[in-house]
Amino acid sequence: MLNLDLTSLGYALGRLAGATRFASPEIRKVAALATVSDAWRAYRRDAGAGDVGPAHEASADSMSILLTDDPRRDAVVLWLATHGVSAIADAATTVVRMVNATRGFEADALALLNAAQDAVAQAPAGGPLTRACGLADLGPDHPLQGLARATAAVDILITTAEFAEVPGHDAILPLPSRSMRHYVASEPAGCWALSLALVARGVVPSVTGIIPRTAFRLDLEDVERSTALIDYSNHAALASFTELERVETMVGRGRDALTGLSRNARAAESWALVVAFGPIRRTQIARGVGLSRAGADIQARALAAAGLVVLETGGLVTPALPGSPQSPSASLDHGPLCAATADLDIAMAEIDRLLSRGLDYRH
Repeated sequence: MLNLDLTSLGYALGRLAGATRFASPEIRKVAALATVSDAWRAYRRDAGAGDVGPAHEASADSMSILLTDDPRRDAVVLWLATHGVSAIADAATTVVRMVNATRGFEADALALLNAAQDAVAQAPAGGPLTRACGLADLGPDHPLQGLARATAAVDILITTAEFAEVPGHDAILPLPSRSMRHYVASEPAGCWALSLALVARGVVPSVTGIIPRTAFRLDLEDVERSTALIDYSNHAALASFTELERVETMVGRGRDALTGLSRNARAAESWALVVAFGPIRRTQIARGVGLSRAGADIQARALAAAGLVVLETGGLVTPALPGSPQSPSASLDHGPLCAATADLDIAMAEIDRLLSRGLDYRH
């Protein structure tokens, strides 16, 4: 019989799966973009900070998939774009275009990803962690079946040195007058590769980073690892449901605020990117929506006029707090300027189309 924590987890994952299934195509598309963004944060959590930025200084926006200086971001989105299921691959391809990603994973990282994919593809078996979590012998339609597959992959991968998490150690730092003991954490192992493989295959839909590094700890008993895994998975499932609710609320907020825009406006598509990623540069809006820089500027100003975003220096567009006042200029399909606005929108659409063709020819 399921214990209380496992029952709660099954309910959380089942509720999330149901909400995702019945969400509108628009919501699912934005949620997929947000999942790719969350996959980057899970990668940073599991793979560590790395040596990034000028003089190996950490980026001020390291957790933002669009604003980070970490070059590994490119590798993450390129890999998801080529290995993900349709929704994830499409979302990751959009990010690839937005950040102009070019550099993929090195051979050693690809080897970890291949191992993780192979482990996920195997039929779930009753390994030590799987049994300790109570996830063995679940039916194919069980709400915890995806987590059972992920846990079975841990049972396979933890037997290799590349994935097993070893404990840190104490070190002695000699000083002029005395010595000081300090703790040195071990280097991150391959948990990040399993997290990306799970997202790419959609094993636990809409949830990223559901397996914590603690599950790979060699210095813990199976019951300790299982408790940490179930607790963290429950937290991740609840957070994913909250994220889906946030996406639905913000998309609806944008729909209401932008109803007065002319039919040729692309502000709704631009707003979807803001909802998924948060702060975004205008150049990234241009690449994501397929506009010229001038076209992206127009959409950014339309979002600001609707009270949805704040335009900051450096071309940064950030979400505005709910309740921000809407400018009358946001509603241009009515009143004396409606004809001029329609003509402007048509002209901008044609300019963007020609510019896009020009970029295609150059590449």
